[in-house]
Amino acid sequence: MNQSFEILLKGSLDKVNYAIWLHENGQTGPLSVHVLAQVRRELEEMIKVMNPKNYTPTYPRYILDWPDEDGLIKELIDVVYLYQKIR
Repeated sequence: MNQSFEILLKGSLDKVNYAIWLHENGQTGPLSVHVLAQVRRELEEMIKVMNPKNYTPTYPRYILDWPDEDGLIKELIDVVYLYQKIR
């Protein structure tokens, strides 16, 4: 599961990087640049550690209240849920 989950994490990281790119290029994107940068750092740490006993992301606490027009927030929450299931 770890290898396929790492692919899922990297896909989510790509989407976060794209959302940051949208903001930096004056386009509308989900969340804010500050929040996206924090989520990116946490996704990178999750990829590096791959062990919820050693690292637990905190971003779900502050993205749940944002509108989710493109599904990114749901995906990010799902990724954390699956990450917590790693043994």
